[in-house]
Amino acid sequence: MAYNNQEIELKLSISRSEYKRIEKELYKVAKFLRFSHQVDDYFTPTQNSFLDEKYPFQWLSTRKRDQKIYLNYKHWHPEGRKYTTHCDEYEVEVSDENQIKNILIALKFQKITTVEKKRSVFLYQKSLEIALDQVKDLGFFVEVESVKNFGSVRKANKEILKFTKSLGLRGTKPVPGGYAAESLRKKRLLK
Repeated sequence: MAYNNQEIELKLSISRSEYKRIEKELYKVAKFLRFSHQVDDYFTPTQNSFLDEKYPFQWLSTRKRDQKIYLNYKHWHPEGRKYTTHCDEYEVEVSDENQIKNILIALKFQKITTVEKKRSVFLYQKSLEIALDQVKDLGFFVEVESVKNFGSVRKANKEILKFTKSLGLRGTKPVPGGYAAESLRKKRLLK
């Protein structure tokens, strides 16, 4: 979840054994917050599709978080780059998942992919939120996100990298475009 409508995070693909090792470590150094089941349906306009870009920088999704439904929009920066530093994120809770999807379809949006995950969330020193994700058809991931103002995107990213290194995650490449892009690459709908 974004802090002041800005999300600064690092999402890394990890192995099952790294997932288990990191989970044990997080129970020692961070506070466990919750477990959740999440399903995100991603949409794009039929005209001026988000996928027209080599590296899509906009995502619109409906998000099911346990029993709550949200409409979420993300705009990644810098635009059109394989690796991004942060995004503007806007999210609002909606009461009827089917009606919001009907509105999107009426506005000529089409569903492009679904991402389903089981997530364990931890908080480190009230400044970083760590999510361990098991993503259906994609594998295991760790996501480290700033939940406080570090003064700049650069400083927040520096703190995130420092923390991932403390978990022994050196040299791991971030997931370009997040789970939606990864899902679309797997379906060969995106390069």
